[in-house]
Amino acid sequence: MTIVTNNWRPNSPRYHRVARFVDELFSRANKLPAPSFDPKWKDVNLTTPVAGLERFQPAQEWLDRTSPAKQSGHP
Repeated sequence: MTIVTNNWRPNSPRYHRVARFVDELFSRANKLPAPSFDPKWKDVNLTTPVAGLERFQPAQEWLDRTSPAKQSGHP
């Protein structure tokens, strides 16, 4: 699954709305593989890059902030 957004200007209201959506979705992604959700959610990996697409900056920042390597102090 890929979620794609327009390349909004960083100070625009839409950019901030999409950034909030990313934070909410990514923060709850670990709950989506539960039996009450579609089984395909078990296949979702937020860190997988998509060839030819640039990751939305707030999404990359969220991944960088929460990566196990960053939390353990390893590069």
